[in-house]
Amino acid sequence: MRLIARLITVFLVCLLPLATIAQEQTKDKAPPTSRTQKRAAKKKWKEQRKMEMQHDKSVKEHHKKLQTKQTRKTMRNEKRKGEKLRKNKREFFLVRWFKNRHH
Repeated sequence: MRLIARLITVFLVCLLPLATIAQEQTKDKAPPTSRTQKRAAKKKWKEQRKMEMQHDKSVKEHHKKLQTKQTRKTMRNEKRKGEKLRKNKREFFLVRWFKNRHH
């Protein structure tokens, strides 16, 4: 009985270093997000962002080309008026005085 207990103890002591070595090897692996992978992901993101911005710009240009000259002029004026209002500035006093209110 003692002989079997000693053999099991010796066997377990011999296997103990193998278990710790196996655990250490998993720690030595490089993290999944290394510097090169981050750079590649950033480059891919930049290219995708550039393509999206080009697409949005082309859609906007196409929309502008569909408008008539008078409509483009009105859109430009409304854009300028909106920018002024966002800056919290009032219209020029002569414009306010003589604005056509029946338009």
